Amino acid sequence: MSGDAKAASRPTGRGQGWRERWGRWGLGSVPGVTIDPSTPPALFSSGDEPTLDPDAPRAATATVPRQAAPVDPDPGTALPLVPALPDDLGLGDPAPDARVEPPSADAAPGGWPWAVPRPLAPVERLARRVAASPLAARAWRHAPVVLIALAVAVGGVLRFATPSHLWLDEALTVEIARRPVGGLLTALRHDGSPPLYYLLLHVWIKIFGDGDVAVRALSGVLSLATLPLAWLAGLRAGALATAHGNGDAGTPRRVARATLLLFASSPYAIRYGSETRMYSMVVLLALAFGLAVVRALEKSSVRRLALVTLATAALVYTHYWTFLLVFTVAAFLLLQSRRRAAYRRPTLRAFAAMAASAILFAPWMPSFLFQMLHTGTPWAPRVQAQVLLDTVFDWAGPQSTGALLGLLLLGGALLGLTARPNGRELAVKISGRMPGRYLAAVWLVPLTLAWFVNMFGGSAYTERYTGISLPACLMLAALGLSLLTSRRWRSGVLVVATASGLIGGFQLSRVERTQAGEIAAAIAAQARPGDVVAFCPDQLGPAVFRALNRLGETDLREYSYADTSGPALVDWVDYAARMQRANGADFARQMNTVAGPDHAIFLVKADGYRFLESSCSLVSEQLGVVRDGSVLVNKLPLFEGAGLERFSTLR
Repeated sequence: MSGDAKAASRPTGRGQGWRERWGRWGLGSVPGVTIDPSTPPALFSSGDEPTLDPDAPRAATATVPRQAAPVDPDPGTALPLVPALPDDLGLGDPAPDARVEPPSADAAPGGWPWAVPRPLAPVERLARRVAASPLAARAWRHAPVVLIALAVAVGGVLRFATPSHLWLDEALTVEIARRPVGGLLTALRHDGSPPLYYLLLHVWIKIFGDGDVAVRALSGVLSLATLPLAWLAGLRAGALATAHGNGDAGTPRRVARATLLLFASSPYAIRYGSETRMYSMVVLLALAFGLAVVRALEKSSVRRLALVTLATAALVYTHYWTFLLVFTVAAFLLLQSRRRAAYRRPTLRAFAAMAASAILFAPWMPSFLFQMLHTGTPWAPRVQAQVLLDTVFDWAGPQSTGALLGLLLLGGALLGLTARPNGRELAVKISGRMPGRYLAAVWLVPLTLAWFVNMFGGSAYTERYTGISLPACLMLAALGLSLLTSRRWRSGVLVVATASGLIGGFQLSRVERTQAGEIAAAIAAQARPGDVVAFCPDQLGPAVFRALNRLGETDLREYSYADTSGPALVDWVDYAARMQRANGADFARQMNTVAGPDHAIFLVKADGYRFLESSCSLVSEQLGVVRDGSVLVNKLPLFEGAGLERFSTLR
């Protein structure tokens, strides 16, 4: 029988088995390699090398020539080119948990080494089975949701994780809020703040007490309540962008997710979500006010217009800087009513609803006018226009993470203002797009007005007041980051921004804000009943006074420099004039007389406060003339740093 006849007489199953083995070993799927499936791999026995096709475009094409059947030494016996092997050698179908080793580099040129399956290690076997399970596929699909929930949870915890003692503003706020409502409103007349947050804190203290954790928890709860509104606001901003051709169908949800993450991880929101002040409430109400105005513009129903009135009144009853935000939106509504006739009716109705809030504010108007004439912010210096840019980096937190997050926020805001997707590119319009133009205006115009008031009206410009513009900035940045055309870039930049914010927020939440606790502990360790504690300036009094009371030191006599209201409060009425009239030497003689020969004087002192010049140092020098002095606590560079000196009994 000829070789061709023998080849033709071979069972088809054996040839099919060779083809299956070629496929299992991966040879049938190698790019650029062409194998004649009808030919058994005579290459194994002939030693011929494959010939490479030089014209192959990317990979050489190896052509295995059909081999003539070798001469059979026994014409009556058909010898296969490669002998059939028993199944128990493991060279048939590989085991499910086996791995086929690739050919070794030192294999003979004409031979393909037989690959013996190697059993997988238990860890590898477990990893493959887990990866192939439906649960793993489901977890991978839901991984973004899990990461978002984790970031929100971490940001939420940081709002309640501050170990610091209450500093001046917090201690002063709690002291006012814990009084009866009549005394609360009277104290606010001398403090210079509107009453809504104080009344809310008053009720909160009635329920939860006035401990440090309890009073700060209110701001944490208000800050957490901001997050669902941030999601809704981001969803609305993304929908507006899509409606104006500046986004696609997925833009609203992407903007909503980005806005939620930026709010949850915002160092500003974390910092003031853990402080007993009204700034978290301002951010919450600013978002609620914006959503109420947008809804009223869509449909001017009585209910929606009433919500605009209530939101406006709540804003101005919480902090006076919110007037800047209200004036900006009101001017925008009037401008739109003149420019676009189709918007005239809804914009004028929304403006009227905002103006109606003046009726609700009327009962507080006498106190407001008195505060404007007599309190103000005498402690605030003038600032330069650069503060408008610095504000973004102040929001972004401290050190390198703050610088990185600040740049990402500014870059995202620029894209949100000017860009829209155009295939795989971004089309930029310098004049701005919708809704980026309006978000940029609500962010920058109130801060610009605040700077003008600071320069020409004497009001304070400080970072903690700027929460009125934070929501618009974060929403604009979220819009810009969501417009990036690459999913990897969108996710990567958002992850970096979120991580930077959480790191900065952690640093801010863990920093001690005052030396009041350290000073109070030092006084409690050495003071005797009847000893005198003097505060210069008076602004150091509320925090230390509270800390001493919580240590049980209620039998000390405490006095504040040029302030007859006592150390628990600060009287801001005509503050600058009163401090300039006061004299450090007179205060020192008064404290020396009050203490007498049998009691020591503890002086809580810090220099550098406006309108006091060197008055507090003069108090220390005068007391040192008549008494032996020693330093118990050195001043540290904290938010509210102070030193403590002890002057013993008369010499």
